[in-house]
Amino acid sequence: MRVFFKKRSAGQIEFGVIYGVIAILTLCAARLLPILSIVPACTFKRLTGIPCPTCGATRAALYLSQGEIVAALAMNPLTTLGFMAAILYLLYSVVTLAGDLPRVNFLFTNRGKNMVRAALVILLFAQWFYLIHTL
Repeated sequence: MRVFFKKRSAGQIEFGVIYGVIAILTLCAARLLPILSIVPACTFKRLTGIPCPTCGATRAALYLSQGEIVAALAMNPLTTLGFMAAILYLLYSVVTLAGDLPRVNFLFTNRGKNMVRAALVILLFAQWFYLIHTL
């Protein structure tokens, strides 16, 4: 992996802004709408009796929208961390856009990309194990 600074190119899509706005809109919807009555219960859990790897994501978003970070982390850690990362990425993108600052970029080799993918799969299975033993 190589880390370097790069100026933003004209017309370049700012994914930090896109993901951050989606995260904020989702949290606003969770805060303002009766989301638990709209979203159906987990079909996987109803059929098998065990929670799926994403069980509790809606409740985690609801807790996070109310500022209850610890409860959100207990309900679904990866979803909560994903929302928080998206919002931080939004702030970083806005600062670098407003200040016309160079952005930190990462260049991964194929081996590095595979290691990141494997780490994400391991995190997902670790969360699933956690959810099975807590929900």
